[in-house]
Amino acid sequence: MQALNHSLLRLGALLGKEFLQLLRDPRMRFFVVVPPLVQLIVFGYAATFDVKNADIALVDQSHTPASRELVAAVAATGHFNLHYFSTIGEAGTAMNRNEVRAILKFPREFARSRTVQVAADGSDSNSALLVTGQLGEALRHGVTAGSETPPIQLEYRAWFNPNLDDREYFVPGIMANVVLIATMMLTAMTVVREREMGTLERLMVTPLARVEFVLGKMIPVACVGLVDVILVTIVAVVWFGVPFRGEFLALLLGTVLYLMSTLGLGLVISSFSSTQQQALLLAFFFVMPLIILSGFAFPIRNMPESVQLLTWLDPLRYYLVVIRDIFLKGGGIADHRFEFAMMVLLGAAAMGVSMWRIR
Repeated sequence: MQALNHSLLRLGALLGKEFLQLLRDPRMRFFVVVPPLVQLIVFGYAATFDVKNADIALVDQSHTPASRELVAAVAATGHFNLHYFSTIGEAGTAMNRNEVRAILKFPREFARSRTVQVAADGSDSNSALLVTGQLGEALRHGVTAGSETPPIQLEYRAWFNPNLDDREYFVPGIMANVVLIATMMLTAMTVVREREMGTLERLMVTPLARVEFVLGKMIPVACVGLVDVILVTIVAVVWFGVPFRGEFLALLLGTVLYLMSTLGLGLVISSFSSTQQQALLLAFFFVMPLIILSGFAFPIRNMPESVQLLTWLDPLRYYLVVIRDIFLKGGGIADHRFEFAMMVLLGAAAMGVSMWRIR
């Protein structure tokens, strides 16, 4: 018990020093507050991407030659992977789980009404626009290719984002990228700054244990990351009008698990860097692949299979799913057990490597 008390006293002293350094340095205060807000506003207005392929849930309640002909026309485009469901409820469940991007439904009265229903996942607005457009073209082409068949009427509907607003899709993703860049760089820079100033050696000759040193470096930056998430969430909801439908506790839990990976990566970067310039360059070396492989810019299912395997090692991939579902789909803790488990696994691995590298 006495050893634990001494450990807590040393950790408290180190935490006090770290918070004072973060708040006393004007450059650090600027880096903590201004860049996340600037990046959010700039990318919130400017970012736009398209998705070329999508998984489609097919609900054919008509079972007529005309509906099968149109399904064959959609499959012949090569742009869609069709998944067959017997009811719209099962297809809706698959969409909630991000297994499909849209639902193509032929109602029972299709032979008489010639009406086809298309429901797209509006939480990915660009993908929804492209999917509905390509489905419409494929269906119209199928009718044109038939022999004197009457025209069809398409009924479009977007779930989770009825107006298909790009901003509601991009702003939560930008939040995840902002947290990644800010926390990883802050962690790497604080340790390297200690080395440059010559205070790291003084800390190492104190009774401070390695775990205490790592926690003392991580906890203040983790607090900064949580504050950034809360700040950006307020800006996203109040300024950009992005809906927040999920559990705030799930957002905090997902952020904490995500920070385990970003902070661990920051410590690993610091262990390989002698100067702050080296740490900055090495951080950008990690940031770009993490963003590209996360699915933020390019759909993961469009990537080659060998590249898709690499995305399993990207914590940003899982945090993007969690944060977008919480904002737009009303997700909670129970809905993202797999993503939480993967972030815990990757975070533990990053922490283990950082503990091994810190001398």
